[in-house]
Amino acid sequence: MQETSTGFVVITAALITSLGRLLVAKRPPGKKFGLLWQFPGGKVEPGEGLEESLVREIREELCLDIRVRSLFKTISRREPGFEVDLHAYWCEICGGTLHLLEHVAIEWVTPSELKGMQFTKADCLLIPFLEKLPRFA
Repeated sequence: MQETSTGFVVITAALITSLGRLLVAKRPPGKKFGLLWQFPGGKVEPGEGLEESLVREIREELCLDIRVRSLFKTISRREPGFEVDLHAYWCEICGGTLHLLEHVAIEWVTPSELKGMQFTKADCLLIPFLEKLPRFA
């Protein structure tokens, strides 16, 4: 995992859409940020590229193969106890069968539904940008 002693972490997130809705996943109760929603993805491992990390994370957590299409947004946030670079990519499913190996639930949501959900701190940073979209690609 790409994390420094100061707690700085590099994260990737997959923005996977279908019929104008975006896939979000709920974290398990026993993990950090348990039962909060997130955009699927995770921490970048040492020596791993951003897109490579995202493909690995989605395969490990959801049993899906994805194609990374394009970078949507990179957000950097620094505050005491929370330092993150979040790279969110538009992705499409190109294989596999969805199985929840890490998460306890998934939802397909519209831009307007995001505000009513409790997301992890890092994923909250993306929501204002996603809410401005009339619908998801």
